[in-house]
Amino acid sequence: MNRKLMISYWACWFGCLVPMGTAQTNPTPSAKLDVSADAVLNWDDLLGLTRQKYESVYNQFSKGNLPIYEQSASRSEGYAISAYSDKYDINLTAFAGALKLSLFEVFWEDDKARSIRMILLPGDKLTTQPAAVYALLASHFGKEGEDGKIKSTLETIPVKQWLKAGYGVFAYQDSTGRFSINVAPTGRDPARRETQPEISANLDALLNFTSLWKWSPADLEKNYVLKLQDQDKQQKPPQFEWVSSAKDRARFSRHMFSNAETNLTMFGGSIKVEEAILELVNGKTARVTISFYNRGDSGDITTKEFDRIFKLIGQNLGQVMKVAPKRQILSSNAALPVTGWNWTSPSGVALLEYNEYNTPGKVTRPEFLRLKLAAPNQADWSMGKMATGVQRMELLQRVKKTTEGDVFISGVPMVDQGQKGYCVAASCQRLFEYMRIPCDQHEMAKLVSIDAGSGADITTMQKSLAKIDGAFNVTFKPLVNPEQYYYRGKRRVSEKEFISIVKEYTDKGVPLLWGLFLGQKPEDPPLPGGGQISGGHMRLIIGYNLAKHQLLFTDSWGAGHEVKRMTLLDAYDVTLGLYSMAPRGF
Repeated sequence: MNRKLMISYWACWFGCLVPMGTAQTNPTPSAKLDVSADAVLNWDDLLGLTRQKYESVYNQFSKGNLPIYEQSASRSEGYAISAYSDKYDINLTAFAGALKLSLFEVFWEDDKARSIRMILLPGDKLTTQPAAVYALLASHFGKEGEDGKIKSTLETIPVKQWLKAGYGVFAYQDSTGRFSINVAPTGRDPARRETQPEISANLDALLNFTSLWKWSPADLEKNYVLKLQDQDKQQKPPQFEWVSSAKDRARFSRHMFSNAETNLTMFGGSIKVEEAILELVNGKTARVTISFYNRGDSGDITTKEFDRIFKLIGQNLGQVMKVAPKRQILSSNAALPVTGWNWTSPSGVALLEYNEYNTPGKVTRPEFLRLKLAAPNQADWSMGKMATGVQRMELLQRVKKTTEGDVFISGVPMVDQGQKGYCVAASCQRLFEYMRIPCDQHEMAKLVSIDAGSGADITTMQKSLAKIDGAFNVTFKPLVNPEQYYYRGKRRVSEKEFISIVKEYTDKGVPLLWGLFLGQKPEDPPLPGGGQISGGHMRLIIGYNLAKHQLLFTDSWGAGHEVKRMTLLDAYDVTLGLYSMAPRGF
């Protein structure tokens, strides 16, 4: 089979795909394992199931090997069996084989079933016929109760329900076509995911392109709960925050708070999400980047689990997009080769990207897995499309002046580094986005050898940055080098030279990476009480005001940190290093 035909073959059968460049480590079962939910469920007393019975029945399938069930992705007190298991080739069914399932979950309380959830296999013949599914349920549970409704983030979804003694069976099909059957105690809202903690958000609404690309900031705030600055006024647990004061970038994050975790999920709750960034253009959602895995946030992951998640996302995307994927030829670099698969439909574009982690001597473990979505007319350079790169004249046009004497660079995108020590990585991402170079802070953290907890020291950071300029066709220049900053107790760069450097690069429209000691000099606005207030830090210098003798800079901490000020003399005093990273020839 030639290479072109081989790629086409894998694209058409994404369910069998393992990330290219990786070693196939999953076992190859000799036969399909038939598993039925009927084996443990008593249809007359569904919540009478005990954990002991469940384990006793399903442990027999493993024959002393790994069990066929795992801890649920959406709650630790739950067991889940998935048709997309990386351990076994499972044919998962219910109702005497009439329904094929992609997921069967049971959640426990005091070792008894508290609730049950079954998600039907996408694309199965019966799944595409809601009336047939409802008729099947009616044959088991009798007359329907009153039709109910649940409010999703996008719409009100009709729910069919059958009420039994002490519990109800609820069935509905969401806007993505996913069919769910839930069993919960009578009176409990079937839409309430009791499998999730108090702070949670299901992001399946991001796959409804018909509505998503029409969302305004007000629509996003209506569909999800905004994190307010005044938490005393917060009526409901917040689900997202605005990254910029202009409300052109929003962020969902598992680590939005330092003392509480937000449970983010997609695909009917079957996959966890680390972070999702929504970009708005002209007041409407235009692009979305969803991080399913990044090692800085998620920790290490086995290749088996990584492949399982990758495969499950691909299969679900195929159902949502209704087109076959094509391998995306991305511009890779020597430090972190990246591969992607692209789905293009009239309603939108999806790009699933990951690092090739079977590259001896370079990268030997998974570092990230992310999904990029774009409206049909917004699939720009960030989606892997070829771009000419930023031009000198364009950068000059981004330099703005005010009547008060400010000279500053506009259009530097905001990135929130979150709770991690990623000030270097986040600053580099912002600079690269400004230059139209696709590389997010998680990739950058790997490239510059940053630890999520402690960050990077200035010397290590400078050496790492110097290694990657060739990979991205940029030129790295240490303008103030920490290794040569002092000579016999005297600074090698004078205050006059420091100001001259800031002015030169600002006037060219090139932001500067600025390493400094934090908290030693006053700044406007003052450092936030709840964040970093001391130690080494990295920012971007974006301007100056010679009349007021001020430096203009920005922190990668989200909304409210776009433009800040410090006197030029104070900025000179706290400087550790100053660097340019710009396209060659600038």
